[in-house]
Amino acid sequence: MIAMKRTTITSGLAISALAIAAAWVALATALIPLFAAEAVTVIAFPVLVLSLGLWWRAPGGEEDIPFIGY
Repeated sequence: MIAMKRTTITSGLAISALAIAAAWVALATALIPLFAAEAVTVIAFPVLVLSLGLWWRAPGGEEDIPFIGY
């Protein structure tokens, strides 16, 4: 059961990191305007931070979600 949770969290972490990277690569190649890259970053960064915090705590076995300061 812990593996499934960690896999789900890892998916959220990877998707948000890839979205941010793809947005800035698309901006660098002039495929999207600056505001679009910023919008993707503003939406995906909190997901990245929360996913990273939950991924870090996933194998601990504690049921409580820790406060990670975000």
